[in-house]
Amino acid sequence: MRTGRAYGIRGNGLGGTRRVLLLLCALAALFATATTPARAATDSTAQAAHLADHLRKNPVYVTDQLPREVPQSTARAFAEVAERTGVPTYVIVLPGLSATDPGLLDAVHERLGRDGLYVLIDESQVADAVAHGVDVPADDAWTVALYEVPYDAGPLRRFERFAEVVAQGDEKAAAARAEAARAKYDAGEEPAGLYIGPSDRSDQSSLTGVLLTGVPLLILLLVPYVRRWWLRLPKAAGTKADARRKEVKASRVLRWTLPFLALACAVAIAVTAPLVFDETRSSWSPRPRAIELNARLDRVAEGLAQDPVYADPETPRVLDSAQSARLHERIRAFARSQDGGPVFVALVPQLTEDESGGDEEAFAAAIHDKLGEDGVYVVADPASGYINVFNHGLRLDGYSLLYDLPESLTYGDDKADEAEDHFLGERLNALMTILDKTPRTDEPNSPGDTYPVTDPVTEDELPPLFGTDFWPGLLLGVPAAGLAFGLAAGLLGIVGRVLRRRIPEPRRA
Repeated sequence: MRTGRAYGIRGNGLGGTRRVLLLLCALAALFATATTPARAATDSTAQAAHLADHLRKNPVYVTDQLPREVPQSTARAFAEVAERTGVPTYVIVLPGLSATDPGLLDAVHERLGRDGLYVLIDESQVADAVAHGVDVPADDAWTVALYEVPYDAGPLRRFERFAEVVAQGDEKAAAARAEAARAKYDAGEEPAGLYIGPSDRSDQSSLTGVLLTGVPLLILLLVPYVRRWWLRLPKAAGTKADARRKEVKASRVLRWTLPFLALACAVAIAVTAPLVFDETRSSWSPRPRAIELNARLDRVAEGLAQDPVYADPETPRVLDSAQSARLHERIRAFARSQDGGPVFVALVPQLTEDESGGDEEAFAAAIHDKLGEDGVYVVADPASGYINVFNHGLRLDGYSLLYDLPESLTYGDDKADEAEDHFLGERLNALMTILDKTPRTDEPNSPGDTYPVTDPVTEDELPPLFGTDFWPGLLLGVPAAGLAFGLAAGLLGIVGRVLRRRIPEPRRA
């Protein structure tokens, strides 16, 4: 969640004068920092060193930032696939937004000092691969994994295809396979998806309901009608008399067998539908464990307990030493000010695949609970550049911090969007100026409970087939059967008239 502005929330009692004051403070702070050289690039040195340290302990590193999509429990599966390549392979699984530096794998190799195949994997695919000191078709294997595997197969299955091509070792064959895969994809022959979504399951449920009532009802309506239609067709005199005798016998048989036939069809549909529509999940992703959902929260909380500014080590640094020192000084000054208090700044990416589902408010609340200390919690996303502020327990006007901060500060302007560091150093400095001027309150003023976050354990589970739209489908099956019966009756009527014209009725003696 971004801020309450997206929900049109106002009515917090903050006067127009206060809003203008906050806006002027923000503009003044931004103007004051505009004269200093703005650093527009990020620093990946510390990120590469951090990743190299992990690979030194284990050749496969899976981030704790993607538990909804790639939980850390998949590390063993990635390691097993890496062994199939036949060469030393180092695997890094990171969020795509945290691995934007095209030279990251080269920097990790330089830090680690070991030759081998270095593979970077994000939440959906093999993002990059570089070979150092080994002769493997890394580029062609990447191409094959990209174009031969369905888009929703997940990164593990794509890595399996990547490793398969690398293990073959034939560069010419790999190049030919990559070219063929690219050509086939460009021709529109994209591999079909492996999973369905909730809307597809709703369609399956609705179709099952329609068939479960429509087919038996259509049998009850159509079979007697067809029998009568057949008997009304013109026949020879002898044939007609025989047909009448058979009609009497057939009517007695149908009277008892037709309901059983309709019931048997209903049972067959009810039994067969779960076998045909056998999907149970909408994603390849394994269910995350509690320890995986808490891993990043624990890491950030432990970091903030030691330092009020926590920069995610898996992400390129966006604050240089001067900006960091200035921010720390402003935080200490605010803590000493009248009715001030602690400020905790978490420079951590917010992703839909993380434990909080990309909800900054839920993330800040979880960090507050784990840290156990009241204060202003600032969530600054180094990937998007968004800044969100949440007051927990301080006597500040938390509503103004949540809803009335200038958008140039919370979201940044066009120049901030274009800059790699999103000018977060300057904008966080401006935020501290606004905190100094934020009105104090008699009692702690917080926005209240956070919005509920989708359950990460069950979010990929499809609804049951006999649920959601199944019951409306049962009702829809009645008019559907009536429509099908009407079409069939109309068609039989046309055929009957044509036959009567061609076959004259027998003359009576």
